Amino acid sequence: MSAETNIPFETPARTGLVGAEIFALAVVLSTFAAKLFVALSVGLDGDEAYYALWSAYPSAGYLDHPPAVAVMIAIGRLIGGDSLLGVRLLPLLAGLAVLAALYRTARLLIPGRSAAALAAAWYCLSLQGAVNFVATPDAPSTLFWTLSLWAAAEAVARSRPNWWLAVGLFAGAGLASKYTNAWFGLGLVLFVFATADGRRQLARWQLWLGGLLALLVFAPVLWWNYQHGWQSFLFQGARVVSFEEQFGRLVSEFVVSQAAAMGPVLLLCALLAMGGWLLGYGRRVGARLALPVLTTLPVLVYFLFHALHARVEVNWLQPVAPVLALLGAAFVCLLPPRPLGRWVVIAASAVQLALGVALIGFAYVQAVYHPLDLGYADRTRMLRGWDTLAAEIRELADEIGAKVIWTEGNYRLTGELFFHGRAAGDSRPVRDIAAHPRYDFLPADSRYPALSPALLVVSVKTPTEAGALPPRPEFSRTRLVTVLKRDEGAGRGEEYYAVLAVSGPTGALPRAD
Repeated sequence: MSAETNIPFETPARTGLVGAEIFALAVVLSTFAAKLFVALSVGLDGDEAYYALWSAYPSAGYLDHPPAVAVMIAIGRLIGGDSLLGVRLLPLLAGLAVLAALYRTARLLIPGRSAAALAAAWYCLSLQGAVNFVATPDAPSTLFWTLSLWAAAEAVARSRPNWWLAVGLFAGAGLASKYTNAWFGLGLVLFVFATADGRRQLARWQLWLGGLLALLVFAPVLWWNYQHGWQSFLFQGARVVSFEEQFGRLVSEFVVSQAAAMGPVLLLCALLAMGGWLLGYGRRVGARLALPVLTTLPVLVYFLFHALHARVEVNWLQPVAPVLALLGAAFVCLLPPRPLGRWVVIAASAVQLALGVALIGFAYVQAVYHPLDLGYADRTRMLRGWDTLAAEIRELADEIGAKVIWTEGNYRLTGELFFHGRAAGDSRPVRDIAAHPRYDFLPADSRYPALSPALLVVSVKTPTEAGALPPRPEFSRTRLVTVLKRDEGAGRGEEYYAVLAVSGPTGALPRAD
């Protein structure tokens, strides 16, 4: 029996699609509809709003991350305006491109059509796939990681060396998205030198030119870092040596959180596929799993090492979630059909579907309707209340004729006030008064506008604390106007902001170099 018939659902239906493709199409369409509804229903996370601020001031680099996310948001804002759609439009479209590249890559590397379809469906049924509409660096990082793998699969599986040029372009764009994508390059080098298929590519001039193209695409980020004392590399690199907990105590949290984000079935099957490849099983059934395994293995090993001494945030593995879905689907679809192979595919897909619908459904409902008070465990609380808070602050600014809205040391608040101000047609500058290098992208002549009067919004723990705030040295006059609270839904949340009317800038007001 051929590999094509070893997989259940492989018999083409009347539509010409195999059963797994029909299942995947239903999953993709339904999850995208739900994702679109949520993307246009919930407010921006503070990080998203901060990146929206980036998009208004194009730069070859920023302290926190490379510039690709700012480019995506800038393009989206040109199309959709200063709105939720404008900010999240390109990440939404990137999610569809990821699915297309994932399906094509699986078709190139795994016999049959079901594995490719299940990979796309399983990815959509993971929390990592469910939140890829969020406008953070993970959106372009995931896109270009997946596109890089797809282009490499075209070059290797179809012996079309010109695709190495596309690999270089995509890999360079990935590096300009998030420094995590450097692990893809390391994995690709591992593939080239550790496998027979890879070593054959060394004779291709396109491989070497592709590497040069990757460096050229990434060169503006390198140049920006050189001009700024390598501050972005140092900022992110500090995490590598940080110690947050006793050695090894966070490993279990890392494993559990990733199992929840990927789906335990998907993650387990992906790891088994990697183990099976190391034992030579994939090659015996005609699969070419060396490329996805070896380009993913370095980043997994690193984050496991990182978890030994510091927390690994759930989203850090988002760029490799599509590849893990590919490997997970490959494992179940390449099992021998007897005695249980076909039933494993059905059972694994059913569990991934059930858990995915439950977890994604809960996350979406909580984000949009927030029926439960989960306290600080509720990550969706950071999406709520910013529009009302920003409107109240703008109203106060109008009352005193403020020409600037200042914040202090709170980049999320700065971003939210900027975004909601622009959405309301308010071009008044929003600036953080703290001298922090994360705002070096702002033009020097407008970084600290010496305009008066102004509002200064300061985070405080309690309303009582606001009354004890001392006069601001940056201004000759300081007056407490009121204390506002960001409502996280149903009256929950305890974020308070003191709103100060300030005027008469003094020499203590920072100045950009």
